[in-house]
Amino acid sequence: MATWGREQEFNESFIKRVKRLREERGWTSEQMAIALGIPAERYRKYEYRTPLPHYLIEPFAQIVDRDVSYMLTGKSAAPSARPRIVSRTGTDN
Repeated sequence: MATWGREQEFNESFIKRVKRLREERGWTSEQMAIALGIPAERYRKYEYRTPLPHYLIEPFAQIVDRDVSYMLTGKSAAPSARPRIVSRTGTDN
């Protein structure tokens, strides 16, 4: 039961986030459907009933200028605490 509740909560918040991000972009649902290459009626269900399928998350995130992790969690990705150190191995020349 608890898993179903978490899944339902995730789906509801994800669906709301998709709609909000589209609206913040100033696009209609028809414009977003065209940009994603899907019928408008199918896109509308992603704002009211069913989460976007995995293959549309990345293109949607690019359109609304957000990263995929924000799409999934609603939280901006935190920058790394330490800078990434790249070192050369003895085999590089």
